[in-house]
Amino acid sequence: MSTSVLTGTLGHEDVLTSKQMRDVSKGLYMKYQNISPLTSLLMKMPKGRKATNPKVEWHYNEELPRWDTISSVSGASGATITVTPSNVSYFKVGDVVEIPQLNPSATQTDVGVVTTKTTTIVITAVGWQSNGSSTAATFPTVTAGMKLHIITDASEENSTAATMKVRQTEAEWNYISFKRCGYKIGNIEQEQAQYTGKERKQRKMETHRDIRIQCEEDLFHGERYYRDGTDGRQFFMRGFRRYLEQGGGSNLLDWSSGLTEEKFDAYLLKGPCQAGIGSPTARFGFLSNDLYLAILKIGKDKERIVGQQKILGQDFTIYLAPGGIKLYMKVHHLLKEEHEGAGLIVDPTRARIRPYGSRGQLEFHPEIQENDRAGVWDEWWTLFSLEVDTLHPHGWIYKG
Repeated sequence: MSTSVLTGTLGHEDVLTSKQMRDVSKGLYMKYQNISPLTSLLMKMPKGRKATNPKVEWHYNEELPRWDTISSVSGASGATITVTPSNVSYFKVGDVVEIPQLNPSATQTDVGVVTTKTTTIVITAVGWQSNGSSTAATFPTVTAGMKLHIITDASEENSTAATMKVRQTEAEWNYISFKRCGYKIGNIEQEQAQYTGKERKQRKMETHRDIRIQCEEDLFHGERYYRDGTDGRQFFMRGFRRYLEQGGGSNLLDWSSGLTEEKFDAYLLKGPCQAGIGSPTARFGFLSNDLYLAILKIGKDKERIVGQQKILGQDFTIYLAPGGIKLYMKVHHLLKEEHEGAGLIVDPTRARIRPYGSRGQLEFHPEIQENDRAGVWDEWWTLFSLEVDTLHPHGWIYKG
């Protein structure tokens, strides 16, 4: 073998690479620090009772409806009118109702009492004329499309029991989610020295992060379903977004045309921040970059951003929402691509994690490989469901 002779000045490039010691920091740096803020929040709140069936169920109810719409009218004005409401079951004899879209005069009224109910209801005007006589007032002209507002019951002095009117309890349900996330490492690779640490320890950390992200994605976007596979049944858990989209109503906000203070506050007050529903003080918003910036601009211009606060180990920016409720906001790294512009608002007092059986939400199962396998096979498992007892204090914001 010939010998290489170096002359002159030795530079870095002249020294054998295999001779040089590399300067490599130990450890492994990951992109995101808080990978699953929604999961972390719900896991630190009181959890629901342990699930004992792949299908978890719960019941909920609301107060009796107090508003309806007139479909048709017979006898459109006078002391007595006959109307067909959209939902005749909402009414009973003795109900006092208001027709607030009327414009009564001194001798007219917009309030009456239901005196007969079949497939229609007969409403008799109440009230007296301005001269104080006992003569009943009359209704102005009532038209289809007007609203009916149930005020109270008015029973006669010696009446028998009023007709029962109660609301049917409603049932809701979800499936559990069973996720597996693992890695296989040969026995030689297990012991190889690396700057990032032993391979098995690194992969355990990475898969732990990945399964938490899977939980987070499912809590946002999962759909409820099951199918029979080749190795048993697969269960799919529904997340917040699909509950809200299928529930419809005022808890969805499309801000494609822009976000103003008036539009955002109207959404909050009529949607997730309705008075008397859920926590009276707080909602939590997990927002994409675009939505966070849009709300931040509103808040700064109007002095609605009232500070920062650490809650359950997480940092939030506080937006002062209508009604004295504080919206604790943070940017969520998973809301990107087609969900850029989106955001989820939750009230963690009205939704909860349901761990399955005796298991925790997250389990590590080491060395589940075959007995004659030289390497190792480790896995993370999750088994849990999401229970949302009412949709009202939660919201989904998006750009359509």
